[in-house]
Amino acid sequence: MPECTAYDDSFYEDLFVYSTAISAVTDENGILRKVNKRAMEMFFGTEQDLGSVIGRNILEFIHVDDRAKVIERWQESLREKKEVNYDLRMSAADGHVMYFLVSGRPIVRDGKVVLFHYQALDMMDHKVQEQNLLASASAEVIAQIAGGFAHDFNNLLTVINGYAEIMRLSIDEGSPLFHKASQICEAGRQASQLTGRMLEFSRKSKAKAELVDINMEISNQEGIIRHVIGENVSVGFAKSQGLGKVLIEPSRLATLLVNLTVNAKEAMPRGGEIVISTEPYVVDASSESLHTRVSRGSYVRLSIQDNGEGMPEEVCRQVFDPFFSTRDGGRGIGLWTAQNIVHAAKGYISVESCPGTGTTFTILLPVSGADSQGEPVGKTDPKAGPEHDASRTILVVEDDDTVRDLVNEVLKGQGHVTLTARNGGDALQIVRQYEGNIDLLITDMVMRRIDGMMLSKKMRSIRPHIKVMFMSGYGGGMLDDDSLKDSVFLQKPFLPQDLVDKVRSLFA
Repeated sequence: MPECTAYDDSFYEDLFVYSTAISAVTDENGILRKVNKRAMEMFFGTEQDLGSVIGRNILEFIHVDDRAKVIERWQESLREKKEVNYDLRMSAADGHVMYFLVSGRPIVRDGKVVLFHYQALDMMDHKVQEQNLLASASAEVIAQIAGGFAHDFNNLLTVINGYAEIMRLSIDEGSPLFHKASQICEAGRQASQLTGRMLEFSRKSKAKAELVDINMEISNQEGIIRHVIGENVSVGFAKSQGLGKVLIEPSRLATLLVNLTVNAKEAMPRGGEIVISTEPYVVDASSESLHTRVSRGSYVRLSIQDNGEGMPEEVCRQVFDPFFSTRDGGRGIGLWTAQNIVHAAKGYISVESCPGTGTTFTILLPVSGADSQGEPVGKTDPKAGPEHDASRTILVVEDDDTVRDLVNEVLKGQGHVTLTARNGGDALQIVRQYEGNIDLLITDMVMRRIDGMMLSKKMRSIRPHIKVMFMSGYGGGMLDDDSLKDSVFLQKPFLPQDLVDKVRSLFA
């Protein structure tokens, strides 16, 4: 049998048809002459007949915003008879957008271009990573700024809240000034929650999934929600009672609420109404036919409904796709992010909409099996005042004069002896010169030259038995050093009673 030295046409045809790359051949005018199996599956699914595709212009499948670029590169290839490469967006039969890196090679016969052979590489994963890198870089800068602001505000709030609480406790409850002082304390508490969320965003505070009361979190976010929707959109709340708790990072739930609210607001450019509602929901044998992808179990159902423009069915199918947006300048990652947050919490998200009737996003979050209402941890009544503990000698190191003065005053009020320093260098000098015992070092974490961590190590090399308490306007996530595992951390802003309780716990 003679050795085969060439392949017949059917072999090359099979290479084209069954190639894992997306391939197509057009004539010199862009009319499709051949399309391989992979391209058919990507653009039409498995049901479309090849005959209905052949003879159509390839521009029909190019995203409308990229057609001018494609025509320009096609004319360049036709004129110079050279291969061209470019990235573009193409639209599948169901309307969703895909990203490709395309190579177009002209086929020349007798000096004339007679056909074009195109091959395309799916770049969706690459685009997602690219956008994530860009978003991460921008977010990192914003996060650093947010963390710095939160730190400075927490120092201020420590002083404002601390002295406001001292003032409130010094006023008789029957006095009209008592209510005014209480209002200042409440405003300070709310401001502390805001800086806490700034720290979560900046990642200076390590947010972890925890059992969350969704109704309470909606209440916490209400001020932000009202701010982002503006004055021409109203918002209403319908929160059912008796909901189970869900396991989710509070900061991510806040992001979910804000993203969906902003999306609803942008669907109502002339104003309208948003309703945010919650209710318990059970998926069982009688209801699972309505939720084909949802596991049986108990859920909290969160709905965000608007009475805006609404969306046609083809848009609804794409709203969670990355980079899909129907608005000029839209980045198309808000709803994609919302979907990722819900999926990370093992939940489900869906959308219902029709043109002219508004849109409803529905989220099902599973009720945690660890949900337990429990008894609230008891706190000492600050009005009654704690009993004085044994007097200790405490060194306070804080570079903010007002915070240092407040801590000094509170500790002295408890009968302790205090030594104070503005920085680590001064503190070390005091320790070397002070002849008596120093029981406790209370130090800020972030200071110039010698920070709190370094100071505590130097301090323990001089006085091995000294106890250490760190304070910071950043989160406690910086306390990862195993050598300091016996230390305690006090988050700013704190109230005088928080400081007293933390000191007492060290000597219990």
